[in-house]
Amino acid sequence: MLETSQDLLRLSIAFVVLFIGLAIGWSCIYIALILRDFKKMTKSARKKLDLIDQILEIVKKKVETTANYLPPIIEGIGKLASHFRETKSKKTKRKK
Repeated sequence: MLETSQDLLRLSIAFVVLFIGLAIGWSCIYIALILRDFKKMTKSARKKLDLIDQILEIVKKKVETTANYLPPIIEGIGKLASHFRETKSKKTKRKK
C-alpha cells in the first residue's frame, strides 16, 4: 500500500483536505444556525416594537379626543371660578 514516502505524503494531504472540508462544512452549519437564531430574535423584537407602536397610537388617539373636550371644560371651570369670586366679593361687601 505505502511503497514510497510520496504515497504517505499524498495520504496525509488527503486526510488534511478531508479535515479542512469537514471543518468548513461544520462552520457553515454553525453560521446558518447563528443566522437563524438572529432572524428569530429580530422577528421577536419587531413584534414587540409593533406592539409598542400600536399602544402609542391608541394613547395618541385618546389624548387627541381628550384634547377636544379640554377647552370647554377649562372655560366652564373659569366661569365657575369667576362666579365664586363674585359671590365671595358680594358676601364680603354685605358683611362690611
